[in-house]
Amino acid sequence: MNGDWQVVRRRVAIAGCVVDAGTGKPLASAEVRVVAMPQTFQKWLQFAALPYGERWSKMLERPDRTRTRPDGLFYFMDVPDGKYGLQAAMPGSGSRFGKVEEPATVSRDAEGNIKMAFVKFALPPTLVKGRVAGAGQEAGVALARVRVKGSGERGFTDSQGHYMVAGIEPGKRTLLVSAQGYRTESQIFTLKEPGDSQTLDFTLKRENG
Repeated sequence: MNGDWQVVRRRVAIAGCVVDAGTGKPLASAEVRVVAMPQTFQKWLQFAALPYGERWSKMLERPDRTRTRPDGLFYFMDVPDGKYGLQAAMPGSGSRFGKVEEPATVSRDAEGNIKMAFVKFALPPTLVKGRVAGAGQEAGVALARVRVKGSGERGFTDSQGHYMVAGIEPGKRTLLVSAQGYRTESQIFTLKEPGDSQTLDFTLKRENG
């Protein structure tokens, strides 16, 4: 092992959490990877991979990658001092979330103890949001149903007419809005990539108007 890496076993060097940027709620099973690292850690990873052969690339838990717990928390143990780049993503959710990268620096205090780095990731959901109002009135339409045509993503407006539908796959989609006493309206929108968002406002006309 490289002599300039002094390991203190079972010490958390990098910790953090992954949350939904739209709701602030923790995301379980998010994948966190070390994508930039000091040369000492890179060399050690090459050494650690040898016993695993081809299985190494498919391992979910490694010294340089991990998954978040149900509370959204994650940690990396026993990594050497230096500057790191971490990437968080939701591989099990298709393209419903974007990827985010954040830096982290591992260092030690005057007594040689690890100064743990804490990193918070807020993954942007792929979403559409906006406001639904009634024609000729400023007040929003509450409890209007908002849904993406041809899929299961849907939601309802709040008391002010605001809505947000998250977890949408990117591409060209149609949004339908309906409410009791109003005509159903639709708009076509395009989400270009994971984590993209669009704002669509609707003005509904009365059925008898």
